[in-house]
Amino acid sequence: MSESFLDLKILVKEMIEGKIQINKPLIITSSDRTSTEEISFLSHVLKYNNVKKDTMFVFLNEILDVFNKQMSKLMMNSNVQKYIDNVKNEWDDLSDILFKEIFSEEQVKLMESLIENINELCRTFKEINTSVESNNVTDVVEEEDLVDRINIFVKSLEEFNENIEEIMNELNRYEGNLNKLNTCLLLDLSMKNKQLYLEFNDISEDKNIPENIQNVFLNYLLILNLIKKQILYYKKTIKKVEEIIGNMNKHIVSRKMTIKSHDKLFMVQEQEKGIESYLDNLSD
Repeated sequence: MSESFLDLKILVKEMIEGKIQINKPLIITSSDRTSTEEISFLSHVLKYNNVKKDTMFVFLNEILDVFNKQMSKLMMNSNVQKYIDNVKNEWDDLSDILFKEIFSEEQVKLMESLIENINELCRTFKEINTSVESNNVTDVVEEEDLVDRINIFVKSLEEFNENIEEIMNELNRYEGNLNKLNTCLLLDLSMKNKQLYLEFNDISEDKNIPENIQNVFLNYLLILNLIKKQILYYKKTIKKVEEIIGNMNKHIVSRKMTIKSHDKLFMVQEQEKGIESYLDNLSD
């Protein structure tokens, strides 16, 4: 069945103008007009608008940026701003109702690359593990080569952890700022129709106020909620990655000790390190 779907620009435009509510199914009609399909907003952009799961966060941030510009333009209308200020006073909160912080595409790409890189690290981990288990590593050259590979791998884990820490700090900061936004105020505005704006300003009409202005605020709030959900997904994924990395690091260091255990000089050096550490603790 050939389907008549919404072009991405039209979809975003109708969402920002309040002509559609993204919490309700979109109706997709077949080209021959004989059948229809109900589909959610997210399913539509994934199926028809060339948005992928790994680019969803970029897409949502781009929508938020466009939304902020249009909302700022809308609030330049004094009739709109006066009514919003009235609602703000009811909530005793005069702070900005817009969330203008945007996560850059470069930051999103770094997060996605971290998730992709864990697969490569897992492959390397498996290869090293297999090499240790399938060899007696009695040959000095073979032993040193394997130890070098382990050292390189451990270094990769350390660099990976540094990137994870940077991203987690950024995600926590972003999430913290997002949580400061008064979503209750936005939710209240999502229940205020155009007529209330007109009555408050004692006017009969203002064609610059969207007919479904309540949907504009509702859609804005829903986009923020989707962004928050995406942040939680990244944080959960990264925490799981941290756990995997920690386990791999412990196991691979243990493997290195197994390989070097027959090297008497190495074992003496390790014992000396242990004694020095013990004496240092005594002197503290």
